[in-house]
Amino acid sequence: MFKKFSALLLLVLLSVSVSKAQDPGPPATLGPGESYTGLWSVSYDYQTNGSVRYLVQDPTNKSKWCAILMSQPDSSTAAGAGRHIYYSYSDDNGATWSSDVLDGVNNQGFPCLTLSNGLPVIARHQSATVGTLVSKDASFGAFGFSNVPGVPVNLTGNLPIWPHISGTANGNLVLVAAPNNTGAFNGWRTTYNGSGWSPYVDLTTISGPSGNFDVAANGNGKVCIIGTDYNSNSNAMSLFSSNDNGLTFDNGTVIFNYVIDGTDTLFANIAGGYQATYIGDEPHVVFAAYNATATVFPNANTNEYVKPRIYHWSQSTGLKLVASKSNIPQLTDTITQILMVPLTQPTVTRLGNGNLVCAFTAFLRNNVQTVDNGDQVNAGEIFTSVSTNGGSTWSTPVNQTNTPSVEEKHPSFAQTTSDSLRLYYIRDMKAGGWVNVPDWGKAPVYGIFKKAAITVGIKENVSIAKSYELFQNYPNPFNPTTTISYFVQKTGIVTLKVYDALGREVASLVNEVQSQGPKEVTFIGDKLSSGIYYYSISAGDFKDTKKMMLIK
Repeated sequence: MFKKFSALLLLVLLSVSVSKAQDPGPPATLGPGESYTGLWSVSYDYQTNGSVRYLVQDPTNKSKWCAILMSQPDSSTAAGAGRHIYYSYSDDNGATWSSDVLDGVNNQGFPCLTLSNGLPVIARHQSATVGTLVSKDASFGAFGFSNVPGVPVNLTGNLPIWPHISGTANGNLVLVAAPNNTGAFNGWRTTYNGSGWSPYVDLTTISGPSGNFDVAANGNGKVCIIGTDYNSNSNAMSLFSSNDNGLTFDNGTVIFNYVIDGTDTLFANIAGGYQATYIGDEPHVVFAAYNATATVFPNANTNEYVKPRIYHWSQSTGLKLVASKSNIPQLTDTITQILMVPLTQPTVTRLGNGNLVCAFTAFLRNNVQTVDNGDQVNAGEIFTSVSTNGGSTWSTPVNQTNTPSVEEKHPSFAQTTSDSLRLYYIRDMKAGGWVNVPDWGKAPVYGIFKKAAITVGIKENVSIAKSYELFQNYPNPFNPTTTISYFVQKTGIVTLKVYDALGREVASLVNEVQSQGPKEVTFIGDKLSSGIYYYSISAGDFKDTKKMMLIK
């Protein structure tokens, strides 16, 4: 593809072209606000045990975005053998994307994306002998990544892989990773100061593979590293802090040990994942917790999880519940999946208006897909929840994808000045999280970017609309439930009604005084026949009608 940098840079930064052997083409359908990033894989739907960072926004040009994906484009190769890292850019706020491969070396995987002095940086691993590789783009959207040299090799034996990386206020890079040493997985950190990397330092109370740690930074030189102690089986979560852009860290503090709920003890867990962000100088952490699992029928990959939850923690708020069966009643606790739990992979960011938003994967009771061997495999959905008060309370989680028979997972946010949703996730056309199970892998996986309003309560949300507006329902067609959103310009009487094709009223959804702002309401057509229906709003002098289709 066309490289958008000079001939001089071309000689230095030319990446090796890799053939995308089995390009599946774009996804058949996209929902409202969704765009296809051009990132895909046919044989590697498993991206991490825990949370990911796969999306960044150009801080100097808010219409520019970069996203990444670990991809195995040839389904005939063994797991990992033909695996590469692909990246994609958009310069029109996510409407269209252009993609390329990072380099032509096989077996690279489990990447993490950050910014350093406003430029995209990708960390990924290749092997235990090579360890972690870090590359930085020449400019945002240049398609010109070159390696940041000298990632330390001061350890004996296997080198740290599964990297998590964050750029700091002064452009330093803080890297956290763990060697693939069975039964050990000690967590190590190192910092690049612009000229070289510091020697690896043992994090002592953080250990575990893949998603078992995270690193975040703010604009004032603060950096935090979080993770659990996989080796001790306690799963206590520790936070290490730096005040000098990652050059030195304290000795770590335990911020979460466990929660006792009746006779159940809930622990943070590696398969659930966790992530951190900052509000001012205070780190905020979201993570998944549940009790020990037990294998149940019908096969070894069907597990029961006790009281799965997503929690938020900060020093000022303490521990706060984000999601559980209490606010997602249809949440399952027994799923057929691999390395996935009912509530998993939380990601968190701070919006331009100061609100916190958390996205995560949730598995609902009736969202299943029959795969090649006949197994009924649970398919994940992406949910979001918002806090308008610094994490003290969280809104009712909202299903952002609504695709019961197709799986979405691995959500990722970027730090953004936007007040509305900018979210990246994976759409997996064959549910299941592990490529080594042939019946559950080897199917198209797509990187999806979504823009939407963000719900911050049951009926209230944050939106860019400034006048009365009635939005198209979603999903549409639907069976039997759909969501209708609208914006009220000023406080007054609002009516919202549904009519059949003959103009007969079949439902009155809203008939009340409502305040200014965006709203949404759920319509359930379980007692209606399939066909065309119309929904009409009346608010002040504003009237509008839209069509929707019920298919049973």
